[in-house]
Amino acid sequence: MRKYLLASAASLGLMVAASGAAHAQAAKAPAPGQIVVHLNGLLNDQINMIGATGDSVQGGTKLNPIGMSGFLRLYPGFDGTTENGIQYGVATELRTTYTPAGVGTHEGFGAEGGNGYTTLAIRRAYGYIGTPQTGFVRFGQTDGIWWLLATGEYYNFGDGNLWNSDGGVGTAVPSPSDGGVGTAVPSPDAPKGLFTSSGALYTTNKIVYISPDVDGFKAGFDFEPNSNAFNEGALCTIGSTNCATLASAPGGVKSRRKNTITGGLEYSGEFSGTGVTLAVDYLHAAPIGDSTGTGVGYKSMGIAEFSGQVKYAGFTLGANVKTGQVNNGYTFLTPGQRDLFFYEVTGIYDFGPYTVGAYYFNNQAAGAYTPGSNIGRTETDYGIAVGANYALSKNLGVYATYLYGHRHQDGYTFGTNNGVALTNNVQSQAFSLGAALKW
Repeated sequence: MRKYLLASAASLGLMVAASGAAHAQAAKAPAPGQIVVHLNGLLNDQINMIGATGDSVQGGTKLNPIGMSGFLRLYPGFDGTTENGIQYGVATELRTTYTPAGVGTHEGFGAEGGNGYTTLAIRRAYGYIGTPQTGFVRFGQTDGIWWLLATGEYYNFGDGNLWNSDGGVGTAVPSPSDGGVGTAVPSPDAPKGLFTSSGALYTTNKIVYISPDVDGFKAGFDFEPNSNAFNEGALCTIGSTNCATLASAPGGVKSRRKNTITGGLEYSGEFSGTGVTLAVDYLHAAPIGDSTGTGVGYKSMGIAEFSGQVKYAGFTLGANVKTGQVNNGYTFLTPGQRDLFFYEVTGIYDFGPYTVGAYYFNNQAAGAYTPGSNIGRTETDYGIAVGANYALSKNLGVYATYLYGHRHQDGYTFGTNNGVALTNNVQSQAFSLGAALKW
């Protein structure tokens, strides 16, 4: 799911480890000269009940408020230790992909169908090497410092996805798709948030260093030359928009980064039985330039993240705040657009086989605003998530999740409903019951 380090069965929680967990590469390093191969997995399935402003689209197509969602994730890899004590290994994450509706087991959409659809995709795939005394280096498609040295954002209650969803009930919240009034692209009803764990960041090829723990302090940095995964785009000798190493293009590119650098510092300690974690991170990225020199151009991305958590007697209270020069989805701003401000507060209680949790987030960004337009300068999104879990065993759990979300931007129409313009406010709520099995 999100932040477990995919190193051994012991590191895999029922849903996912909460952020702020230890950053060791393996729960237990193998003996010198040995490796341990593992194939962990997670199967999640749930039934959902959903209501939202945009529950139908042009032409009268109506969505069923009751449906099911689910996913399979596999975590193959190995951990090893050299004869002189250096730890190393590989960790990967394979996820169920999205394909067209109504084809069941994807019959006709594989290689024989000729349309290129597959049922699994690589999300994370990285190697690591290091020691607890010198720190660890990661390389490949991996989480960076932005997530590894941060806290206050959690996925260990409810369906483990919540509003930052990739296969959970949040993904099932409807999205009007027949265009908006006065807008180029319709927007989903699900609220947007600048969540720390984002595929735009952790699926890219980068190199990461995390220092050893010194009196509770850890530091780290990472470098990502461009926002591409393995084998994505061409390594070109002549420039084109499909080049992985693209530096500029006509008009620039809103969602592609170059030369992304992140640094962070984290402190963890315990005081009279109370665990405290505090972290600060900063991410900087350059946009793909405008080769024509005639466009408005994109501003560099610069985001600060401040996070913390307190744990005591089964209770966890966390907070995560981000602010800076960025738009929704980790995309670039143009001159005249406002900076983004995001905050999230979470409370979780674990008692025996039970976990209950809730969070609230608020995201204020430029959204669809452009200077000179009649659209309001700020898009405000907020979301509430509530979840309860019961572990029947260490490998089997059941859960319930409730989500409520709201979006608003003056002058912006969030799609249409059966040909009728929706308001500049859209709301959604969802409830789901499900089960998760892990190994």
